[in-house]
Amino acid sequence: MDTGATLRISRVLLTGPPGIGKTTLCKKLASMMKEQNYKFDGFYTEEVRGENGSRIGFDVVLIKNPQERSILARIENVINRSQCSKYKVGNYHVFVNDFEVAALPVFESNTDILIIDEIGKMELFSRKFHNEIEKLCFGNSSRPFIIATIPQLHKVPQRYLSLFQKLQADERCKVITVNRQNRDNLSEEIFQFIS
Repeated sequence: MDTGATLRISRVLLTGPPGIGKTTLCKKLASMMKEQNYKFDGFYTEEVRGENGSRIGFDVVLIKNPQERSILARIENVINRSQCSKYKVGNYHVFVNDFEVAALPVFESNTDILIIDEIGKMELFSRKFHNEIEKLCFGNSSRPFIIATIPQLHKVPQRYLSLFQKLQADERCKVITVNRQNRDNLSEEIFQFIS
């Protein structure tokens, strides 16, 4: 008999280098959930490419309505000077207000599963988003099962380090590093935690 009263895993955190397939995995999981009639909601972050194929920014895409997208970030040479933001990550200007309008409502949705792609530097410029993540992950409510993508710990800015350390130390969290070897089979593994 297990006297250690283990907590059930209720948060899966996907990490790994950029471009490894975390967003693709989130989309695949959403598709599987749709087939199984799960109640789920959330958003994912998608690259936006210019006419020449180079990346010019990122959009937030609502999982339940992929036609609904909102600007998250753009490189300087594709926006007007008046659109320049005080929030920047590298060459990208981050549009916090647009992000909040798109992303924050998903925290209010009455679902069994919430997909958040991602909890990253750009998104965390939003204090409201940061607060919602804290409430969702560390509050007492029996909130939905959470699948989220997070940066690799060594890439986390100092000001957010305690948040990610706390997430990774939480017994309800299962942290999975996505790599080329495991990414094609991870959806099945993660689905077992949900069902």
